Amino acid sequence: MAKSSEEEEVESLFRSYPYAALYLVQSPPSTVNSHATASSNYNHLHHLNSCNNNSPISHYSSSRGSNNSFLQDGDKKKLHSHEALRNEISLIIALFVFYIAAKPPPPNIFIKIGGIGGFRLAEGVDGSGASTKILSCNCSIDLIIENKSKLFGLHINPPFIQLLFGHLPFAGGEVYGESDETTIFNFKIGTRNKAMYGAGRNMQDLLESGQGLPLLVKVKLRSSFHVIWGIFQPKFHHQLQCLVVLADKYDKIHRTQVYNSTCISNLL
Repeated sequence: MAKSSEEEEVESLFRSYPYAALYLVQSPPSTVNSHATASSNYNHLHHLNSCNNNSPISHYSSSRGSNNSFLQDGDKKKLHSHEALRNEISLIIALFVFYIAAKPPPPNIFIKIGGIGGFRLAEGVDGSGASTKILSCNCSIDLIIENKSKLFGLHINPPFIQLLFGHLPFAGGEVYGESDETTIFNFKIGTRNKAMYGAGRNMQDLLESGQGLPLLVKVKLRSSFHVIWGIFQPKFHHQLQCLVVLADKYDKIHRTQVYNSTCISNLL
């Protein structure tokens, strides 16, 4: 049976679409039915192709929206990072300004000889049995600390004390001076049954001459302030000296050897 020109056009049109083979239906040999069926199939195929053509565009739009979301999240993280950095810089500047405004002044530290009790030179023997002068003495020293800061306490490391006739290190715990206060600490240093050898004879001669026995007391210590949880720690080095001239007399009332002393303090 020969095909009409309309049917041939419809078939050729269907072959031009990728899904034509799925929807090509043989219609009854009627001119009207063939035309209606071809028109229906053509409209349905056109709708499918339209949906298929629109799908990549929709996918591209969705992907582009997702990329924009990632970019916005990245911008927010950068913004938060910049804000945190600005806040840290502002805090550092504020703490530094506070430190400059409230910077504690250097403390005043003095020493004073409280008394020298039981100073005695006597003949004796050392560990090997050699004859020599044996020294026993006890010296009391007052350490006076003036902390002029009204906000911060003063931390003082254990002082190191020396006497001219021997090196007598002093060890102890950390000393703490309250803020805006004057604190006095008392130290006792001395020696017992110390063999002085040739120096002992010279010391005895000076005492008996009436000129007095010169003794030099040296104190070295360090102090520091802990400002803003210890972020700033200004430190100070102190050197204190007392020249003591000891007489060969004993004061029973004050229970000390008679002496004169002159003390100085240096901030290094």
